[in-house]
Amino acid sequence: MTNGQQHPPTPASRGMNWKHWTAIVVVLALCCGGVFLMNSNFSNPTGTIRDHYTRASNLDEGGGKAYTSSLSPATVADQIDDDAEAREERSSGGVYYLQYSKHIVAVSPYRGGSKILVHDYRSGYNHYSSVFLLWGWSSSPPSPFRGGGPGSGK
Repeated sequence: MTNGQQHPPTPASRGMNWKHWTAIVVVLALCCGGVFLMNSNFSNPTGTIRDHYTRASNLDEGGGKAYTSSLSPATVADQIDDDAEAREERSSGGVYYLQYSKHIVAVSPYRGGSKILVHDYRSGYNHYSSVFLLWGWSSSPPSPFRGGGPGSGK
């Protein structure tokens, strides 16, 4: 162009407008939300157990808090797992063990119903280590993130 006319500014020289800033804020919010969700543990059995079963402090053992139910151990373990999905569930000798990232729950027969022991992960592992060694459960709490790439699975 001649005669002193100026060229329109190129897109790179215009600077960032409100649309650019909005897109950056949205992307940052999504990233932060994803990190939060990956590090959150929504499977915590303590509230479910406290709300649905009878506290029995006289039955506490090995650092675990005891609760009772008139239902069978299999039924109680299924109910707890339905409300707060366990990372792993195993049984041995009529006792059901539920593994969570921060807790271990053991449901055993008691007076025609069940006794539920809720342990923090380390005290539960120490209390039941002879059983857990056979299954390969780690003495360290499992990560709350399950993975998800090729070849992975629960």
